[in-house]
Amino acid sequence: MIQKTGKNLQKVFDQYLRHTEVPVLEYQVKKGKLLYRWTNCIAGFDMPVKVALTPGTYTFIYPMTSWKTMKCGLSAGAVLAVDANFYVGTKKG
Repeated sequence: MIQKTGKNLQKVFDQYLRHTEVPVLEYQVKKGKLLYRWTNCIAGFDMPVKVALTPGTYTFIYPMTSWKTMKCGLSAGAVLAVDANFYVGTKKG
């Protein structure tokens, strides 16, 4: 798959094929910004994930194990919706 896609998927394979833990997308929404990162995962895990940054509109974000920030249309009390086709957990911080 790595050769066909041209993408480095090694960390994704390592996470899902060699470990029992389900990666967790940890996030916070503050002042119109989404802060997010992967936790409960192997070092260097960086799988993209599809989320709704505005209700009903899904887009990809690119979390890593360190915090990242981006503008979003969510309110501070909102729950981030992750596409159900991704086998991940979520944790609002």
